[in-house]
Amino acid sequence: MSSSCQICVFPSLAELGFSLSQLLVNESQCSDGLRLGLSGGSLVQLLCRELPKTAALNTEGWRVAFCDERLVPFSDPESTYGEYKRNLVPLGLISESQFVTIDPTLPVEKAAEDYTKKLKELFSGNDLPKFDLLILGIGPDGHTASLFPGHPLLEVTDKIVAPISDSPKPPPERVTLTLPVINAAKTVVFVATGESKATILKGLSNGHAMIRHAFPKCRGGLSNII
Repeated sequence: MSSSCQICVFPSLAELGFSLSQLLVNESQCSDGLRLGLSGGSLVQLLCRELPKTAALNTEGWRVAFCDERLVPFSDPESTYGEYKRNLVPLGLISESQFVTIDPTLPVEKAAEDYTKKLKELFSGNDLPKFDLLILGIGPDGHTASLFPGHPLLEVTDKIVAPISDSPKPPPERVTLTLPVINAAKTVVFVATGESKATILKGLSNGHAMIRHAFPKCRGGLSNII
């Protein structure tokens, strides 16, 4: 499928959250077992607030992985999986067994290898995982997942998951999906909220070379939701 970019602007977080929840409803109806990649940060609060209110949402058959994850215990507030688990599992919206997680007890290189193995099992038969939907955030510096502008990980093409031990944003140790995996997803949504993202979004829309390099050219559908 050729790449197409759609930019959607919402005047409030409530309307943004509703739009994301409806996107997930639609994707669930179109996919026989949704393969979903989520991000952390402000997206956790946004999705965990909206999804329980979405009556038409059917999460049965979902498998949820993470676009990146910090190498911290699941009990740590910095753990992306930990935050989704604490907010969604007790409500019965999704079960722990539906998540694909890192092993935070391993060294970062081994954690990346272990997560790679788990994703290959989830996407058996595919050399490159092809997610139905990835929901990614955008940092004020233009980073997405744990792929930062100017960082060597942007050039990695021989791995589906890469370790990072020098993240410009703490905590320093993380694992992240690489650009080839993001590029291969059927649909990718970037969510940017707040005034701090205005400069990076302006640069993206104006085709700034450094900023464009930080964002993948996805083969499927691409949306920026602001």
